[in-house]
Amino acid sequence: MLTGYIEDFHLSIIILIFILSLVILSKSADKLIDKAVELSLKLGLSKVVVGATVLSIGTTLPEVASSLAAAIGGNGEFGLGNAIGSMITNASLVLGIGALGGIIPVKKGMQQTFLFMSGLSLLFIGTSFAAGMNESGGLLPRWSGGALLVLLPLYLGYTVKQKPDHLMEELPDEADNDADGPAEQGSLLKSILILAASSLGVTAGATLLVASAEVGAARLGIPDTVISSTLVAFGTSVPEVTTTLVAVRYGHGELAIGNVLGANMMNLLLVMGTTISILPGGVAVPQSYFLLQFPILILIFILLSIPILSKRVESINKGQGILLALIYAVYLFFNFI
Repeated sequence: MLTGYIEDFHLSIIILIFILSLVILSKSADKLIDKAVELSLKLGLSKVVVGATVLSIGTTLPEVASSLAAAIGGNGEFGLGNAIGSMITNASLVLGIGALGGIIPVKKGMQQTFLFMSGLSLLFIGTSFAAGMNESGGLLPRWSGGALLVLLPLYLGYTVKQKPDHLMEELPDEADNDADGPAEQGSLLKSILILAASSLGVTAGATLLVASAEVGAARLGIPDTVISSTLVAFGTSVPEVTTTLVAVRYGHGELAIGNVLGANMMNLLLVMGTTISILPGGVAVPQSYFLLQFPILILIFILLSIPILSKRVESINKGQGILLALIYAVYLFFNFI
């Protein structure tokens, strides 16, 4: 319905709507995460649980919201592009820029998460190939989305057990639950209202984003899977870029790779799991993904395996940062040629 209204606008207006929707979605998601964390701490949840669940899920809220809006409209390929594009953006551009700003130390405890993410990604790609590969591409059946969602609580439980520094560092001090007077009750009500308003903002921003991206892509003659895997993926990954730069600048580069691995796991498990599960027929995988997106993702994993899995290399240095940034540039180039 909304797409029909936007189709009548001039291309410049559609682009403005696209940019505005990204801003609304990003700002609303940030506020929603802040208030969700604040309320969770006030209700007595520990920082470990809040960091590993509320904050971890919240970091991919823009991707989840936009992919969900697209899937509800029957466009599963948009969600696929958003999730895979965000994974590529995080692992190449975000880490590449971070490494150019300073050395990113790699803690040995990250090996298990990296291996799980890489193995699951390869299984994900293999499933899309084996489940229905033909001349037009592959298929991710509905059951594969359900399997990803089943793995989600297991991953969150593992994260709670590991107590990841990159999540704990971003949380405020434990909320003081002793105060329960009128002022505290008023603050609680205000937080709930802001939470509700932010939820509406996320919904509106995601709906506008998908509609404007679909119409804009059609108007420009570009597949909307390209738009979702590049422009939308970049826009929803801006918070990770900012967090990484700040972490490296203040000498906490080790937090950057933790953020990226965590965000990519949530893109794979939550974003893709939700998108595939909603659509009865699963999600079709365009042939271009087997020629570009998937090979680029595998190439990035191979490059990252050197500092993460090697016993001798203990950081992502500037040279590797340049390679990661170049890979992202090549990825963009071949998407739009």
